[in-house]
Amino acid sequence: MGPLTVSRGGEALDLGGPRVKALVATLLIAQGKMVTSDRLVDAVWGEHVPASGVSTLYSYVTKLRRVLEPDRPPRTATGLLDRQGPGYVLRVRPESVDSERFAALAERGARLLPDDPSAAAESLATALALWHGPAYAGLGDTDVAGAEIARLENARLAARQDHAAARLAMGADVQAVGELESLVCEHPLAERSWELLALALYRSGRQADALAALRTARERLVEELGVDPGPSLRAMEAAILRQDPALNSKGPEKAGTATEASEPRKPGEPGKPARPRLPVPLTRLIGRDTAVGAVKDLLATRRLVTIIGPGGTGKSRVALEVAREHRNGAGDDGDRAGNSEDGPWLALLADVTDTELLPAAVGAAMGSAITSGIDHLAASIGDRETLLVLDNCEHLVDAVAPLAETLLSRCPGLRLLTTSREPLAVTGETTWDLPPLDPDGAAVELFLERSLAVRPGRHPRHDEREPISRICRELDGLPLAIELAAAQTRVLSLEQIVSGLHDRFALLATGPRTAPERHRSLEAVIASSVRLLTPSERELLGCLSLFEGGFDLEAAERVAGPPEVLHRLGGLVAKSLVTVDGAAAPRRYRMLETIRQYALRALSDDERTRWARRHLAWAVELAETADRRLRTFDGELWLRRLRHEQANTRAALGHALTTGDGDSALRLAGALSWFWYRNGDVHEGIVRLSEALDRAGDDHAGRGHALVGRALLRYLAGDLFAGNDDVELALRQAEATGDVEVMARALPYRAYFLQLSGDPSQAQLTLAEGWTRVRATGLSWVEAELMMVRGQITRVAGDPLLATGQLVRAADIAEACGHDWAYCSSGWIGAKVAMDLGDADRAVQQAARLVVHLDRVQDVTSWLACAHVLAGALGMAGRAVDGAVLLGAVSAIGSRVGYSPELMDPLDGPRNVAVVRAALSSETYDEATTMGGSLTKEDATAMARRLIVATPDDGRRAVSRQDRS
Repeated sequence: MGPLTVSRGGEALDLGGPRVKALVATLLIAQGKMVTSDRLVDAVWGEHVPASGVSTLYSYVTKLRRVLEPDRPPRTATGLLDRQGPGYVLRVRPESVDSERFAALAERGARLLPDDPSAAAESLATALALWHGPAYAGLGDTDVAGAEIARLENARLAARQDHAAARLAMGADVQAVGELESLVCEHPLAERSWELLALALYRSGRQADALAALRTARERLVEELGVDPGPSLRAMEAAILRQDPALNSKGPEKAGTATEASEPRKPGEPGKPARPRLPVPLTRLIGRDTAVGAVKDLLATRRLVTIIGPGGTGKSRVALEVAREHRNGAGDDGDRAGNSEDGPWLALLADVTDTELLPAAVGAAMGSAITSGIDHLAASIGDRETLLVLDNCEHLVDAVAPLAETLLSRCPGLRLLTTSREPLAVTGETTWDLPPLDPDGAAVELFLERSLAVRPGRHPRHDEREPISRICRELDGLPLAIELAAAQTRVLSLEQIVSGLHDRFALLATGPRTAPERHRSLEAVIASSVRLLTPSERELLGCLSLFEGGFDLEAAERVAGPPEVLHRLGGLVAKSLVTVDGAAAPRRYRMLETIRQYALRALSDDERTRWARRHLAWAVELAETADRRLRTFDGELWLRRLRHEQANTRAALGHALTTGDGDSALRLAGALSWFWYRNGDVHEGIVRLSEALDRAGDDHAGRGHALVGRALLRYLAGDLFAGNDDVELALRQAEATGDVEVMARALPYRAYFLQLSGDPSQAQLTLAEGWTRVRATGLSWVEAELMMVRGQITRVAGDPLLATGQLVRAADIAEACGHDWAYCSSGWIGAKVAMDLGDADRAVQQAARLVVHLDRVQDVTSWLACAHVLAGALGMAGRAVDGAVLLGAVSAIGSRVGYSPELMDPLDGPRNVAVVRAALSSETYDEATTMGGSLTKEDATAMARRLIVATPDDGRRAVSRQDRS
């Protein structure tokens, strides 16, 4: 609210130039949420991002930390400005930010305006005094705060209007005229300002001037926007023309919508009950501003809105807040909807069990003794404009639906807001699916506030935020579950609560005494939903509880079997027990973990065994199908599918190993080995394949396939000798069983391991045998891998030009059959050939293109290998600092997946490091690699993307066209 400044202890801090201020502004606007590095780079530089943008950003952050936290010890995990995930977060208390203080004061003033205009004026004046110029002034040519500036300026306008309205309500009519005349000059299209000015002029005895102001407003709106004034301005003009007494007797907001003088209401007059008293919440509503705003917007244009969601998500609380704001807040065109004496009304239906009593329950909530049915209820409402909230309709949905349809068709001014775990399915209904809270944001805030209620004055330490986030994630962000968990902090530590979540229903079994029965424990919440299911829906819920991480319709049909699944699944979705990912194609479904755990507990031993067996069979079939397709043009699609189903395949494999099903375990692990290789699950793959090989018999037909898979994973882990041993075992197994395909797959890697161990002549002999086996299989993808290995062996033998031709041939074969990994691996070796020849620029371009491509397909290990070569090529090209940054990123990311390109590639990995080290001092090298260690994979890919120089012949080739010469 003016130039961006930061002070500590009243002393202004020197942030630096506009780019650093743009960085601070972007982090401030996020309000404590993480901002990705890519977003920060874009915010700081816009369209003119330099090649060193990521590393420069890091230096900005480092300098900013020194300014903001000069006393912060080095390498402290948390503070004001921290690294978080793929970006950074600035943690500043709301009361320390002027814009937050302004928003709180302005909101308080707006809330006080109807009942205490004097206090409202004081609060609003304090809020407006915080402004010292245009919002976020002085950011130079950056455009980081456009949306936030617009939001703040709109809020400032609303606060100035509210302040003028408060002055009018206090009788300061003449003084308000000047203030409002300035306001309409600055914002000539804001209708509410014109309305207040006309009212101020009228009350000051200047009726002609008031009408002239309204005419000016009309002319400006027509001239600028091509629209006529809204209903509120038209009503004000009509009221002034007839000198409506209400203009003098009502508050400014009510007068602004008056069209005729109010008639006194007779006590007990039929159809006009007393103003309702909505329940006053005893706690603050957290994390639901978006939901409340969205439902309010829907009600502005739609007459029936239903808030749906699982039990415990806070549907009732959101509906209550919408009703309260409807009563107190502004409606369309500036009308104050809450000033009507008719509503809003709240009917609590949770305890209504007899559908015959439904009209009477709603009538009683509206203040009428309605006992004779829907017709009398509709007649009582009549033409009144009102909002009726029907809370907790799920157990009465078949009765509520016709009641809603009848009332809406007969009462044109009625709007209905309902809450339910499933839609009413009435024509014209709009549903709003209330999501759980963000487990790393609002859910944590809710946990903290509720825990403070049971332990006042006990504020959590920084290192306690992670276990709180974990609790919130484990509880799916469900507000009720989080509140129950927070209450346990009276007797349990956070670590005890985390460990107790394995049996969450026993842990969270005690809620408030005054809560409804269905909300007194976590189990009661879920049970109340499950009781509404049909027997076939309940059976499907039990079946689907075996899926971890979600599923699609095909998977559900394969595991559940007949009867028809789609209809039953639709019922579970409608009843908010299964959620739908609307962005996925095909659609994916999942159960909140709390619901899944409840459904699992409800299964009998026989049911659980049956569904687990079917789930395992489906997982084996899926993995074996994927294994056949991963080296084809569909490979990327199947990689994504296996990532989607990784939680399921893990669960299925764990079940097979636990129950001693060695056959299924080996088939599943062997089929997943190539996925583990490309996904970077190195340690997991080695462990699981070893366990499966131990469980299966020595003569199992799948042993050779599994051994080759483990060999390649051990190679990635840098254990070349163990990898070679597995290849030899696989070959012996294949020779004994006559498995030609396993032999064709294993021989190229025997040759590869031989050249790595320094035996090139034996490697060449193995390659020759490999050609014979490859021709016998007719598998092009195996031929591509063998040709790639041949190029590597030729290169190591000292003939880079011949190796180049062989690598191009390997890339052509791989490209023709869709084997993307072999295609990229040929390019990876080709980049090393370019370094052998001293062509650093070509090596940089080829490796950079591979890094960008492999990030898109999410091949983690190949990405790391190519990024390592790119680092070496950068060192050779005179950009050693960038190379060192990239080496640091590769080391940090690789350590998280158990993979080191330097260990995996003993011939060339050390060279990449050495060429970078040689160009830098030890201090500079250490500083750059440390900086790289803080980068995400996305940051490093962005570095590579900025290195690429476009050429007319690029296409998608990883092996450059000039390599053919």
